[in-house]
Amino acid sequence: MTRSGSLATLWALSDPLRVEILDRVSTGSEVTVSELAAVVPITRQAVTRHVKTLEEAGLISGSRHGRERRYRMDLKPIGEAGQWLAARARSWDKALNRLARYLENPVDDPTRTRDHPRRPTDSKGGRVAKPNHQ
Repeated sequence: MTRSGSLATLWALSDPLRVEILDRVSTGSEVTVSELAAVVPITRQAVTRHVKTLEEAGLISGSRHGRERRYRMDLKPIGEAGQWLAARARSWDKALNRLARYLENPVDDPTRTRDHPRRPTDSKGGRVAKPNHQ
């Protein structure tokens, strides 16, 4: 899944009512907007808008049965978003581990060399001026 697809999935899941609707759709049987509207505290029109958002994110799909449209859940986007989040978590873990190692032993800083030592900083993190030797 692309980054934009994962973000669309996460955005669709960011609303508690959409999550509740998704929970109702995930029961295994197909449901209609009318059936969903009967169990959530919003209007049928609002349910329709939320269902459209979930459908655009690929989390549910609908099929027409006579005059009704019945919806069911698709787990693939959630799995793909989970993989995307796991990759971001691994990246952050690596960065935080490097930071922890540096904080434990700043002498091992790979950006510091003999030829180019870091300039001293004051207590606020600003650079200290070089001493003027005359």
